[in-house]
Amino acid sequence: MTRRIAVLPALIIATFVMAGCSAPEAEPTSAPTGDSESSATSPLMDVPSSDANWECGHVSALLGIQTRSEWELENGVIDQATFDARAAGLVDAWTQLPQGQSDVSPALQEASAAAPDGIGGENVVFTRAIDSLGSTCDAAGSVVIFGTLPEMGG
Repeated sequence: MTRRIAVLPALIIATFVMAGCSAPEAEPTSAPTGDSESSATSPLMDVPSSDANWECGHVSALLGIQTRSEWELENGVIDQATFDARAAGLVDAWTQLPQGQSDVSPALQEASAAAPDGIGGENVVFTRAIDSLGSTCDAAGSVVIFGTLPEMGG
């Protein structure tokens, strides 16, 4: 019971932290005009150019999905094929993650560049880039935060 009570404040704090890391609201767009050149070059979303919180929030989300997927595989909640599909999706997310021009951006670019070689502990370059991202987010006044769910012992 004490363990569950201790998790509740952590989840509440994580909710408030992540709320500050969310992407800006999208503005309504008009219907496509059929001009393929303009739609091919326009981004799907605008990245706040110097918002470390935005970038660190995305890092937190991706690491949370990875941690949960690894736990679910180890505990038989998902099978290897499901895990492999999630891992492939995470590699795509890391490599396609929109990036700004904050103090965090260079560390994020390093992690994105290392991700195609794997996002697990066996990829030392990626692991070091993630460690660097955590430190860089801290130095920029932001955080990388993720945790376990109650069924994971969190």
